[in-house]
Amino acid sequence: MNRVGFFVNFFASTVLTLFLLKGVVMAFSTEIVRTGIIALEHYVPAQCTSDVRILFVHSSGHGSWMWKHFLSFFAERGYDAWALNLRGHHLSDPVEDWENVGVSEYLADIGEGLKRVGGKVVLVGHSMSGLLILKYAESHQVAGLIVSQSGIPKAMMKRRGIILEGPAPGKGKRTVEAGAILPLQDRERLKALLFDKDNVTEETVDFVTTMMGKESAKVGMEIMNMELNPEKISAPLFVLGFNASKIGITAPVDLNKVLAEELNARAYTIIEPGGHDYMLEKNWNTFAQQFQEWIDSLEAP
Repeated sequence: MNRVGFFVNFFASTVLTLFLLKGVVMAFSTEIVRTGIIALEHYVPAQCTSDVRILFVHSSGHGSWMWKHFLSFFAERGYDAWALNLRGHHLSDPVEDWENVGVSEYLADIGEGLKRVGGKVVLVGHSMSGLLILKYAESHQVAGLIVSQSGIPKAMMKRRGIILEGPAPGKGKRTVEAGAILPLQDRERLKALLFDKDNVTEETVDFVTTMMGKESAKVGMEIMNMELNPEKISAPLFVLGFNASKIGITAPVDLNKVLAEELNARAYTIIEPGGHDYMLEKNWNTFAQQFQEWIDSLEAP
């Protein structure tokens, strides 16, 4: 090798090392992976720097698309990052019989996704899927759980004597057809429900309005009435909360903080500023970094 070639290789190696020391891998690739009736988005880092794999699960009416910023964030930093589409959502097979899709079916989808991802996995859930992954963790071992803006089941509220005031989000504005809750068509209403109005671009609101899909009405009924048993959940848990008054709900206590207390979470953080779909807002990076800190703490001695 001549001197020029030596210095080129040395410089490239040094730059890569510096990036790795900063926890950033510049390159990643993406693929759609199908398993049975579900599809996953997979962001593959050029070089893995962690043995932890991350599986994001979407919230009601959403899909893997909601985690697009977080998927690239983690892939750029050397994590094997995945996002699941539950049956009937986004890239997965359509559902024709929504009346027969309940919590047990979604738990089966999560299990199928984890089987495909394999290895040491941290599950990330939001809103509806936060409660789903907690239920899944009662009977399955995972490396960690990150739950955001999921509230608490009715049984837990009753035990704590918590009474909610104000209308439920979207009440009177949602249409149920053949067992499926149809997506909101009112762009401004959707913006008010999902975003902190000063923290989101209009392009993002347009994108979400276009991407929103159907959701199982049966799951909506079942999930708030299911029980959670803290003694059965052994995985380390991290919880992010949300100011529910932003969407018209008044609670005497912070519901997500109650969830963190009931389940002995390792840490609790309030998302602020931010709306329900904080992962698509202007400051999404702040919370992605928080996720990374929590995930890295699982590997700390």
